[in-house]
Amino acid sequence: MKKILLLLSLSLSTIAFSQISTLVINNYSVYTVTGRLRATDITNCVPELYMGNTLGSGNFTIPAGTTTDYPKYYTANTAPIPVNDFLVRMSNTTPASVIPYNHPNIFTISPTTDWSFFSFDVRDPASINTVYDHYDIGVAPCAGNYPSNGVGTVSETEWFTITSGGTIFTYINIY
Repeated sequence: MKKILLLLSLSLSTIAFSQISTLVINNYSVYTVTGRLRATDITNCVPELYMGNTLGSGNFTIPAGTTTDYPKYYTANTAPIPVNDFLVRMSNTTPASVIPYNHPNIFTISPTTDWSFFSFDVRDPASINTVYDHYDIGVAPCAGNYPSNGVGTVSETEWFTITSGGTIFTYINIY
């Protein structure tokens, strides 16, 4: 009985402290993708969290031909493209702060937030200043009227969610 209670407690704590969906980003293109990726509370859009592996510039960068995934914010530092810091705003009346992936506020907002939009550029990997395409993609209600897909001059993108084995996955694909 003790083992059952222990396993149940561990399972519930895992569910309670993870964002709603696992994020999977596939950059199948030959271009570098750089932009702002946001997760928000699913009912009122705050708190909000911006994810970036280059927070100094406010950007999240995915090299050409790279795949990465983020099952939980607080394990983002172990992903194929590690993320050590987030820009987090806890309410409409507080300024955003850069906090580490394992900060208590990350645990606090995890159960009620999910990925909402990605605003990004498709860039030449040899000359990062050369931008070929720009996309704003996402899902309602916190991404406004952003589409869930787009076609540019050298690339295409799509955003979709699937459920498999009880786990929800949010995919962002760049072709």
